[in-house]
Amino acid sequence: MANCGAGECSCECVNGCGCIASSDDPTDCDCRCFGGVRAPNFGVLEGVTSIDLTLRGAPVSQVAVSLSRALGVQLAIPTPLLDKRLNVRLKKTPIRTVIKHLGFVEIRGAKAKSPRKRSR
Repeated sequence: MANCGAGECSCECVNGCGCIASSDDPTDCDCRCFGGVRAPNFGVLEGVTSIDLTLRGAPVSQVAVSLSRALGVQLAIPTPLLDKRLNVRLKKTPIRTVIKHLGFVEIRGAKAKSPRKRSR
């Protein structure tokens, strides 16, 4: 069993967990279990500059998708990290530092997917 907590939220999960909270408002928090087919959705943390984050046994790919949604950024994962599981506890950490600490790369200026036209 993996135990996670951040801010005033906590959870216990079989296949890895993650909790995220605003450092300035510990009631603005969310915890999720990992290991399913789809990455869990954390609550959106718009306008937050630093966070508290706990990950225990969480798959890197699902963490990247979940954080990307919650923080409103697009993240890339370096290939050597794809099959790893994360065990991290960060407090009062700027979002950019969190991304760097986890080994992700923020994609700046990336546009939303649009249908591609086929050339003849």
